[in-house]
Amino acid sequence: DSTAKTTWSNLPGVTRNGLKFGDLNDEQLTAAFNVLKAALSEEGYKDFFGTLAADDYIGTYDASSTTTTTDTTATDTAATDMGTPPEGFTGTPPEGFDSGTAPTGAGPMGGSDTYVSDNFSIAFIGNPAADDVWMLQFGGHHMAYNITYLYGEGYPTPHHLGAEPKVSFQVHEETYSTLVDESEKLQAMYAAMSDAEFSYAYLSGQSFSDVLMGPDNGSGVMPTDYPTSEGILVSDLNADAQAKVKEVMLAWINDYSEDVAAPLEAAYLSVEALAQTYVAWAGDETTGIDVDTDGTYMRIDGPRFWLEIICQNGVVIQNETHYHTIFRDKAMDYGNSL
Repeated sequence: DSTAKTTWSNLPGVTRNGLKFGDLNDEQLTAAFNVLKAALSEEGYKDFFGTLAADDYIGTYDASSTTTTTDTTATDTAATDMGTPPEGFTGTPPEGFDSGTAPTGAGPMGGSDTYVSDNFSIAFIGNPAADDVWMLQFGGHHMAYNITYLYGEGYPTPHHLGAEPKVSFQVHEETYSTLVDESEKLQAMYAAMSDAEFSYAYLSGQSFSDVLMGPDNGSGVMPTDYPTSEGILVSDLNADAQAKVKEVMLAWINDYSEDVAAPLEAAYLSVEALAQTYVAWAGDETTGIDVDTDGTYMRIDGPRFWLEIICQNGVVIQNETHYHTIFRDKAMDYGNSL
C-alpha cells in the first residue's frame, strides 16, 4: 500500500497505478473527471485539463512549422451523465462547472504514443469511503495528483505539475494556459523585492537542473532529505513582497476544494509559520528571474509548505523553456499515513 502510494512520476511512458484514460469508455471517463472535479477548485480543474491538453499538443507538434496537427477522430468526453463520486466522497463540483459536460475538446484526443492524454491514469488506493483511509491518484506526464483522505479529511500532497508549453496554446479549438497565472504571480513576487532583499534570497554557488524533492519512485516512505532552509525570511521582506508571497502560496493551495484548502491556508499562512518561511532563487545572478532561461529556479520553504519551480529547456518545443513544479507538505505528504 505504501509502495503504491509513493509510485508516481513526472515522466511519460512509465507504468502507473490504476486505469489508463484510453482504456475507459466515454461514460467511465467523464465519471473519472467528475471525481477530480469534486476534489479541485475551478482553477485547479482548469490546470488539470490544461495538462492533459498539453500532451495532446506536443504529441502532434511539428517543430519544422511550429504547428500542431489535429486528429479529427478524437474522443469526445462530453457525455451527458458525468457519474457520481465514490461512496463517502464529500466534495462538490466547483462553481462554474455544470454537472453534465466536460470542456469541449478535452480528454483523450489522439496524438503520439508517448505524448497523449490517453496515457494518463486514475487510481483508488484503499477503500474510498468517508470512514476510512484512502488515496486518489491522477497521473501522467507532467502530472501527479496524490490526494490522501483520512476519514474524510483531505491532504493533497505531493502534487506535481509541469507545463510544456509554458505559455497559452490552442489545441482542438480550445485555448489552455496551464501554470501561466502561477508563473505571473511568482515573477511579481520577486519583482516586489528590494534589490537588497532579492540579493539576499539568492542561493549563491548553487545551480539546479530539476526540482530537488521530486517523485518518490515507490520508496514507501516520506522523504526526510529536505535541504537546510536558505534564502530570505518572509518576515524580513517589505509588505508588498510579503503579500505577494502569500498570493503565490495560495495559488497552489487554492487549486483544491475549499474543505481541503482552508485548513492548509490556516497552517501555512499563520504568522508563526510565515516567520519561519524562506523564499529563495537560483540561476543567472545578472539576469535575475528569467523564466525563458534554463536553470532559473524558485523556492518557497516553510515549516510544512514546500514549493519548487524550475525552468528547463523544452523536450519537444526545444526553442523554449518549460516548467517543472512540486508542492509538498513536509509533515503531511500522503496524509502522513504511509
